[in-house]
Amino acid sequence: MAGGTGGERTLIFSQATRRLRSACIGRVMATTRQPRIASSILLGCAYFVICAGTLRLTRFDEGVAFLWIATALLTAWLNTRPFQQWTAPLAACAVGSASATALWGLGPQMALPFAAINMFEAAVGAAFLNRLAPHRSVLDSHRWLVIFALAAGVIAPFLSALLAASVLSLGADQPFLRNALNWYSGHALGTLTFMPIFLLVMRGDATRLMKRMDRRKAAEFCALVTLVAVVSYVSFAQDRLPLLFLPMLPTVLATFRGGALSTAASIVILAVIGGTLTFQGHGPIGLIDAPLGARMQFLQLYIACAMLTILPANAELQQRAKLFRQLRESEARYRVLMENSTDIVINLDRSGRLLFASASIRQISGFAPEKLIGRRIGGLLLEADAERARASFRRIVADPDRTHVNEYRGVIETGDVRWFETHSRAVTDETGTVTGVVSAIRDISNRKAHEERLARAALTDPLTGLANRRGLDEELRARLSSGSGGCLALFDLDHFKRVNDTHGHAAGDEVLRRFAALARASVRDQDLVARLGGEEFAVVLPDATISQAALVCERLRQTIAEVGVQAEGALIFVTVSGGVAPYLRNQPPEEVLRSADQALYKAKHAGRDQLALAA
Repeated sequence: MAGGTGGERTLIFSQATRRLRSACIGRVMATTRQPRIASSILLGCAYFVICAGTLRLTRFDEGVAFLWIATALLTAWLNTRPFQQWTAPLAACAVGSASATALWGLGPQMALPFAAINMFEAAVGAAFLNRLAPHRSVLDSHRWLVIFALAAGVIAPFLSALLAASVLSLGADQPFLRNALNWYSGHALGTLTFMPIFLLVMRGDATRLMKRMDRRKAAEFCALVTLVAVVSYVSFAQDRLPLLFLPMLPTVLATFRGGALSTAASIVILAVIGGTLTFQGHGPIGLIDAPLGARMQFLQLYIACAMLTILPANAELQQRAKLFRQLRESEARYRVLMENSTDIVINLDRSGRLLFASASIRQISGFAPEKLIGRRIGGLLLEADAERARASFRRIVADPDRTHVNEYRGVIETGDVRWFETHSRAVTDETGTVTGVVSAIRDISNRKAHEERLARAALTDPLTGLANRRGLDEELRARLSSGSGGCLALFDLDHFKRVNDTHGHAAGDEVLRRFAALARASVRDQDLVARLGGEEFAVVLPDATISQAALVCERLRQTIAEVGVQAEGALIFVTVSGGVAPYLRNQPPEEVLRSADQALYKAKHAGRDQLALAA
């Protein structure tokens, strides 16, 4: 090896690694296989004991057993294992079934067929459960209960009853229908009655439930099952009165108080005590004038009815307990969120009155939550927004499947007005009827202030602080859509390029700012002064006649010509030309601007430093 090439050494090392890995895997598999084989042998022994007991005690007419519990044990075992691990348990239980049938059943000639049928029944029931209700807790839902009843109580025993009755009819010349009915009732009842308790034990649910019990719960569980046992014994030990109803009372109590474990235990206790005493000829069923087999079949019907009464109730209780736990968890999460959130959460009834307000409302608005309960939400809003909020509330109630987002102004405790954004959704009951509205509310005052600053910036000329061209357009459209009319004046600084060329752009900017200040001082508060760009300005004079506008604009022109601007160490004088045009309500803004611009052109063409009126 030392003399081999590098490739040979690598190949030899790789082969050795694979052999070592295979040996380790094989040893691990052998180690895990041994406990499985041992548990399968123990299962086969338990299956044999149960088969032998039921065959010895419940064969009344030399046919099949009237009660069969062994399938419940095997089906529960298979239901807790993956399909790949079914071979050994089925083989061990097949041996147990064949042995019991050969010794105490229908003899060696029927041992193998019946063993195969029993294995087939357990495999079918477990396969259906594993396929349709995998990894579900026992008796925890109506879905599991329905699947369990169909798989283990209807389909599997029905198929095996057909096969068993056919084998007996052909091989032993026994009546088909009687054996089919006896087989089906015995196997279905035995599986439905005992499989839940086997599942609880094999899945570890029983141990887990018992570990969760404190002393008080453990004592209550013991008292409940003892009560079921005592009442069942009293009812079936006497032969005078038809007291079959009596065991149902403690069984129902055990279901409501003890949960799944006491429910399964109560059914088993009732079946064992009732079956034993009825077999001995005691109890209310013993009063029936019929053979023992018929009385045992009636007992099976009685236990089946009890089980179908108790198990759905337990499933419903388990679901409600689960929902209650989820509700408590949800409430805990909700409280954590509410106590640490800066948003306000409120609940309103159908009339808009406050039912709940989170503690954060005190921090944001200054109002104590408890003092707001019962008040209408509209009373906390600015009057101008209250009607809009009421209309929105009606829309939320009318459309409960959508989240509605709105913005309102609210009045806080200090009297200040703040902006709030609401995300609201209707609350419905189980019938879909709207019972109220829940809203998450956020203070957006800072955001609205920022938006307002941005809006003003978008409409404002940064150099002069006047409205820009966009601001002029919006104001002019607003004035033309309302009011009775007015005038629009356009101004242009004469030979402004010379100012920039001679004194610099800083001096030119100062001249523009000076004109803006003088224009604002010359007009009324309701008038708007705007800079359209460069050295061009506009003045909107609502409700002014053409003569009134001309006086205002002429005064502004003269003021500009007389007042010099001190900039860059020089005194700068400028003149301005202007054009004034009247406008009427609903007149197109482009037409008004064109008329004023034509008047301005007329003034500039006539020599500048003058005012012209639109024709």
